[in-house]
Amino acid sequence: MGLKPDHWIRKMALEHGMIEPFVDHQVRDGVISYGVSSYGYDIRIADEFKIFTNVYNTVVDPKHFDPRSMVDFKGEECIIPPNSFVLARTIEYFRVPRKVLTICLGKSSYARCGLIVNVTPFEPCFSDDTEILTPAGWTPLKDIQIGDQVMGMSRDGFAEYQPVIAKQERDYEGDMLHFDGRSVDLLVTPDHKVFVNRRTNGRPTRKGPEKTGWHTTQASNVFGKHNFEMSREIRWRGYDPGETLTVNGVSYPTRPFLKFLGLWLGDGSAYVPQKKGKNSGYVVQIAAFNHKRAYVKEVLDELRVRYSVMREGFRFYSKPLHHYLEPYKLAPNKHVPREWLSLKPELIRLILEGLLMADGNVLTNTITTVSPQLADDVQVMASLSGQCAIVRKAAPEKRTWNLNGHVVHSNHDVYKIRITAGQMTPKVRPQNHKLVPYSGRVYDVTVPNHLIFVRRNGKAVWSGNCWEGFVTLEISNTTPLPAKIYANEGIAQVLFFEADEECEVSYADKKGKYQGQQSIVLPKL
Repeated sequence: MGLKPDHWIRKMALEHGMIEPFVDHQVRDGVISYGVSSYGYDIRIADEFKIFTNVYNTVVDPKHFDPRSMVDFKGEECIIPPNSFVLARTIEYFRVPRKVLTICLGKSSYARCGLIVNVTPFEPCFSDDTEILTPAGWTPLKDIQIGDQVMGMSRDGFAEYQPVIAKQERDYEGDMLHFDGRSVDLLVTPDHKVFVNRRTNGRPTRKGPEKTGWHTTQASNVFGKHNFEMSREIRWRGYDPGETLTVNGVSYPTRPFLKFLGLWLGDGSAYVPQKKGKNSGYVVQIAAFNHKRAYVKEVLDELRVRYSVMREGFRFYSKPLHHYLEPYKLAPNKHVPREWLSLKPELIRLILEGLLMADGNVLTNTITTVSPQLADDVQVMASLSGQCAIVRKAAPEKRTWNLNGHVVHSNHDVYKIRITAGQMTPKVRPQNHKLVPYSGRVYDVTVPNHLIFVRRNGKAVWSGNCWEGFVTLEISNTTPLPAKIYANEGIAQVLFFEADEECEVSYADKKGKYQGQQSIVLPKL
């Protein structure tokens, strides 16, 4: 186990949010110093204090501590009575990696005045059927590893894939909180952070358990309460390939190609017919009937390919395009090539448009498929294009499709995905809140900005992650005189030690009682 230097602290704070807010140098002029030092970080004390008094307690009992013994105070300076103490918290918010142990030492400026600083511990949450969005698609949270990329939210509110910097996993037995509704399905532990806003008649209210506006708070603060809403809205930047794009060495106009891709994924095939034992060309085909034929014809004309019109649709020959599409040709295995999920929203909408025309209902904006992966991809594309969708599994149906010129029949599960631009911030009404007995493993991950996009039972929503908190400080006055401490200045130094291996059970795994501190926390069992 080695002591970590300033450049490690700086990297972990700036790139992984280990300390926020972070000062990357020592501030000394006229204040008790704070900021990064050679082998540590000098933390500041906030302007919120709980001052101990002897009004109610004849005996101080850590098992039955009377909160009336503490007097709340807020100010730039706090006076500690003789032979008494105060509780306070740091300005800095800490997210300490699993392999790291911290030791906190009081600043000498206070220690030499007879003031001693003690620190409570630095150190999850989703049910095991929760999924998280990754570049490869929806992945069970329990399968995510440190270093994997998952969908998070940047500080400016845009969605982006962020690295997992910590993973939490533990056994949990007890009640979970179930937030269930038409658009939301979360099953979490009471201390899990959810991402919510509280509204009344469509307007933010100043009344609430902690904050107004979008923020994270413990699920227990939302459970059973009115007027909370969650968000399933993704703001996605994406990239623009320009007017043309290249597929297997062939250039196509961008917008028609994306519509074509959606059409083909919905009702297309790619095969090589045989004549006298020899290949007779590389066929790309799209089935089209009734009103859809005009749309398909228009797209193929804009794509500038030479096609044949058949009773059941359209066909053309292209070896490069056939080879590109062939891996996606079987209906139960169809999915969207990953590179197109990085496009900007208006271009992703073109793929959805083609899919909807080929294999959907334009009146209800519902796409139907027998491919579970394509169903998931449609939901992802809806989210990335500024809309949202829910994946619902329907009863199996007998399906027929063309495989290398042969008709194939089989029974497969059917998935229906309805796309909508409404209800982006659905309310989680108290009548849909339930306590659910749970016994098993629970999981969570930590990302730099601490917001993740998760899904349960086909319903996707933003949520917070756990394993973070302010640090509660105890400052004892050992002198017979009143003593002064200064808010917003240095109070103690934190040292970081990184172990060679991870521990088997971390403080978070044990569900430590001071885990995730959001304020000054009094003694508790």
